[in-house]
Amino acid sequence: MSDPTPSPILRVLSCAAFLVAVSTCGGSSPPGPATAGATHPAALTSATSPIAGSRVFDAHGRGRDCEAPRKNCPDAAPETEFTDRCKLAGYRVLLCGCDSVCSGDVAAAGRYFDAAGHPKECETAPADCASVRPASAAFQDACTERTHRLRQCGCEWLCSGDPTK
Repeated sequence: MSDPTPSPILRVLSCAAFLVAVSTCGGSSPPGPATAGATHPAALTSATSPIAGSRVFDAHGRGRDCEAPRKNCPDAAPETEFTDRCKLAGYRVLLCGCDSVCSGDVAAAGRYFDAAGHPKECETAPADCASVRPASAAFQDACTERTHRLRQCGCEWLCSGDPTK
């Protein structure tokens, strides 16, 4: 009498066939821009979830509250550099009103903050900067508790995010 338990190879093949069937049927993914009749490049990422009122950022790092996406937006050339930076940073590109915005501030990527929360650009440490004092324990704690990182910029230590917020 044969064993009623399927072999491991048969189970793997069954799972693979199931995954192929689901992926070729499209599952429950939203329609693409061609089928949705969208004219704006960010229409694909204007999720159907309620985004109105969310804090979003433009390409210059200016924050604002998101308004609901509009249906009749003028055709606009996509800001591919901005949208690419947004996606690569792990954020979402959203359609707020008729504008493509980012769910995070990608303009702040090269901006660091001192212990008082003042933004500064991170400069390469010069060779004659041997006497850099370590960051205070309070500054280190404030920076890391907010999931930011310390970095030596020039001749001082700065935080990758605002340690006061």
